[in-house]
Amino acid sequence: MELRLDKMEKIFSPKSVAFVGASNNVSKWGGIVFINILMGGFKGKLYPVNPKESKIHGRQAYQSVLDIPGEIDLAILVVPASVIPDTISECVKKGIKAAIVITAGFAELGKEGRELQEEMLRRAHEGGMILVGPNGQGIASPGASFYPWLPNFRPDQGVIGIASQSGGVCTELSENLAEYGFGCSKVISAGNCADLSLADYLDYFGSDSETQVILLYMEGLTDGRAFLAAAKRVALKKPVVLVKSGRTNAGEKAAMSHTASLSGADEIFDAACKQAGISRVRTLNEAVVLAGTFVKSPLPKGRRLGILTGGGGHGVLMADDAAMKGIELVELSESTINSLKPLLPPWWKPNNPVDMVAGMGYAGPLKIMPVLIESGQFDGIILNGIGWIYSILDPINAPADVESFDNSRVKDRLDETDKLSDLLLAYMETSDIPLLVVSKVARLAIRRKYGAALKFFERDVMLFSTENVIDAFAAMADRYEFLKNEVPA
Repeated sequence: MELRLDKMEKIFSPKSVAFVGASNNVSKWGGIVFINILMGGFKGKLYPVNPKESKIHGRQAYQSVLDIPGEIDLAILVVPASVIPDTISECVKKGIKAAIVITAGFAELGKEGRELQEEMLRRAHEGGMILVGPNGQGIASPGASFYPWLPNFRPDQGVIGIASQSGGVCTELSENLAEYGFGCSKVISAGNCADLSLADYLDYFGSDSETQVILLYMEGLTDGRAFLAAAKRVALKKPVVLVKSGRTNAGEKAAMSHTASLSGADEIFDAACKQAGISRVRTLNEAVVLAGTFVKSPLPKGRRLGILTGGGGHGVLMADDAAMKGIELVELSESTINSLKPLLPPWWKPNNPVDMVAGMGYAGPLKIMPVLIESGQFDGIILNGIGWIYSILDPINAPADVESFDNSRVKDRLDETDKLSDLLLAYMETSDIPLLVVSKVARLAIRRKYGAALKFFERDVMLFSTENVIDAFAAMADRYEFLKNEVPA
């Protein structure tokens, strides 16, 4: 295992790379991926290999990997599937121990493709090589400024590691994380997983100091036992978030034609995930939100939840969701009610969720949140409504609204929102209970530079929408229970 992990390190932090199939034609994969490596600022040695070209984007091209001087850590292969086995043999002869096979046309196509994939694998194993792919779009390693993959998007360095059996999903996950202000440690388009499997990537991420949270997209497995064993080993150290498709017969057929993956009985797999400590979610957005949540938020030590909301309807929706997820909205104690009454309008009805009932002129979250946090009644608290002022005073969608408001009043509200962000972040630094903040402008904050929301992103703190915050709290509570049951006190 250690030897295999050492070889995997050459995939993500190579000092020298042979790119077989590099092209001057930027409409071809060999051109697009090569340009992305150059644009990403890779500092290692990069050797394009193409027998038909003397130079590739200004760099000397080589006829074969065997013509390249010196040692090579990693080969990237973007040549037709039919010549991949012979290319692997040349890499073995050169002493290369790792390769990323981006080329498609293997097991996903049926019997002939499967035989070709097996031949490729046989030659690689005989030479002690490990392979990413085939039928993927490459990898991204931001810490090494190394982006040998198809999309032009280059994620910032962060602490979330992604491995996906779909290249498109791989890109979408990393892009959506960026929308919430999160970067990635490594991103892997795993493709068919002919050699390196999701279990291997789990073990790698488990030992990788740059990775704190692991995010997986899976279509199916050839060795479920190995995956679940690896998942449990790693989940005891780091959160593992999984999206698995192929829940239905239609999805299973699609998975087989996409990456030659067998899905298996979904209910059995779901139960196995729970035993292994995997946080399984249904959608890509849920996966992104939960992965981001795990980066900074402490785990709740129970399921008692307090909710503070500026809109009654949102509070009702969250209350319904909490009940369905086994989350307890505890009744407010007499002491808590007595502390809140002077802060809220006379028509406030004591309840959890605590509804501020549009009490303009009364105390806002800046004064109410400390009462809830310090009450000791809750294992976690949700605040719904931060940044609402931006949605009212949006100069893009509602310029007339901006002009109709008194500027001093607008400034007061913006200042108050900034102070609330600072207060919440200060509590988060010291609190051992999760404080989850809901904002209707969360996904707009970076694009429109909403300062109070950006403060959360700058600290790697997730901002939620109403429909996913309860799911996140429930998943965090599940993880706490898993660790409590698995790790002796």
